[in-house]
Amino acid sequence: MNIKGKKTLNSITQVYDKNTFYKLRNFDCAVIGIETETERLIYSVKKCIKALKIKMPFDEAIEHFYSNIYSDEKHFGKVIFCEDYLIKKPNI
Repeated sequence: MNIKGKKTLNSITQVYDKNTFYKLRNFDCAVIGIETETERLIYSVKKCIKALKIKMPFDEAIEHFYSNIYSDEKHFGKVIFCEDYLIKKPNI
């Protein structure tokens, strides 16, 4: 677990009621901030993929992220992804 990311989320929950925003399960380490107008958490794509790489190879982690998390309609409009990895996305 990325301690810095966890500290970021803890800092945010100290300022905002933790029930006011939507969180991605198992990606607390990838939180890099909050969009204050809508109180949506901002997730680092790079850190999300890094978290997935713990359980799967790099190429699978990228494919899984873009196919199952980034494009998942249940997250649409609820979180923000910061595209800080600048890699070619797989065709999804």
